[in-house]
Amino acid sequence: MAAQDEDLIRGDSAPDGAVDREAHSKFWIAAYTRPKSERKAAKELGKTNIETYVPVQNVTHQWSDRKKKIDIVVIPMIIFLRITEDDILTVKKHPLVIKVLCLPGNKSPAKIPEDQIENLRLMLKNAETPVEFVGKSFKLTDRVMVKRGKLEGLIGKVERVSRGKARLVVSIDLLGGAMVEISTEDLEIYDEN
Repeated sequence: MAAQDEDLIRGDSAPDGAVDREAHSKFWIAAYTRPKSERKAAKELGKTNIETYVPVQNVTHQWSDRKKKIDIVVIPMIIFLRITEDDILTVKKHPLVIKVLCLPGNKSPAKIPEDQIENLRLMLKNAETPVEFVGKSFKLTDRVMVKRGKLEGLIGKVERVSRGKARLVVSIDLLGGAMVEISTEDLEIYDEN
């Protein structure tokens, strides 16, 4: 995969010379894609100057005869898009997009807070253990911040604590959350005040 294509999938800026529509306020949304089409949809929508983000992580996959590092999509069939109101129709009409996520009873796309996307990016970039994505079935409790290590500054909620390890969850509205295991010694209660 070309470096420019990889940048688009990971959510970096559009290629040089792209027209930026900063005149309109941009916001993040999520859309369902056809199965195994997240990267292709990101690449194609990126060509229309829509910023895209497909959460991927590099993992070592074990086959019976070999090991290989591969990038896997963390949230299957989901693509995040940073758009303006004018871009909504382009996204909805794209052949690889099944539907845009909306709040129940609402036809407008649900806006995902910028900090949730940034926390997810930070987690995927720096986690030393595999990141899992879990649906909305878990119960979130204490809000914490990572005080040291590669994930320093990451804010999330503790889902479970066992044997000195905590399951730290970064929530993504409407979808659930990304979860990683981290030492409880690296966490402190987060107070927004």
